[in-house]
Amino acid sequence: MSSGIPLTQDRITLPLLNKMKRDKKVISALSIYDASHARLFDRAGGEVIIVGDSANMVINGEPSTKSMTMDQMIYHAKAVRNGTRRLFVVDDMPLGSYEPSNQVAIENAARFMRESDGNAVKIETNRAYLERVEAVSNFCPVVIHIGLNPNKAEMLGGYKTYGKTLEGVKELCQVALDGERAGACMILLESVTEEVSQKIRDIVDIPVLGIAAGRELDGQLLISYDLLGLYEWPGNKKPKHFIAYQADEKGLTVAGLTLNAYLWYVNAVKKNKDEFPGEENVHFLPRKTPKELEEREEILEYLKTLK
Repeated sequence: MSSGIPLTQDRITLPLLNKMKRDKKVISALSIYDASHARLFDRAGGEVIIVGDSANMVINGEPSTKSMTMDQMIYHAKAVRNGTRRLFVVDDMPLGSYEPSNQVAIENAARFMRESDGNAVKIETNRAYLERVEAVSNFCPVVIHIGLNPNKAEMLGGYKTYGKTLEGVKELCQVALDGERAGACMILLESVTEEVSQKIRDIVDIPVLGIAAGRELDGQLLISYDLLGLYEWPGNKKPKHFIAYQADEKGLTVAGLTLNAYLWYVNAVKKNKDEFPGEENVHFLPRKTPKELEEREEILEYLKTLK
């Protein structure tokens, strides 16, 4: 089974990820929280690890990401870095670590860079936090997370799909463009309609990764515990991005099965729409009612105006 970038590559760097975007080679990313899984994903040929505050749910058993602390995040980020020196590691800025001020954001980003030796930090971003992105990006690389922001979902209308109204589409596209101008090195789109996510990919020069955000992107992200079937979503209602690797081999250790799962994922992402994500993993613009069809056409016309 083919892996991602040849393992002779010493280090996945931003210039290399940008080249992958230009060459239309799909980036494979996972949210991982410890050294063992980082080592296996490295061996599988992945490119990017996002050490997400989703660890609060899948590792700690909490109902949301909101109570995650900087100390906990640094613990996980250090563990991941101990498992790989090849992969590009992004450390997730938890709730309260950047919102209060530019100075607080820079100080916490500095903790990540100094204590975990990560390659970049990730900031949940909307118009209100573009100033933070610019401030931190002068200090270290920043990945902006737009669309569904889990830490701010309640104040922004709940866990929903973004990019379904003309007003919402305009804001998403503008935040993506302004985020790039502010110095972001990469964009993560979460729970965004495919038509909109593909346009965002086209209008920015930096890589665009997606989780439940469509197929034709520069890269895909999954939570490793979802891929391995280790996390039970509340009420057993699986989100759009969910897919679990199905093992059909015998005599393998748990590590061997996990490595196979990561190999399968990297290979599936590289094949893109032929394997994963599939149509069942994608959000689309609504088109069931006359009003939805009318708004859909307005959105598509607006997207055509963007270069």
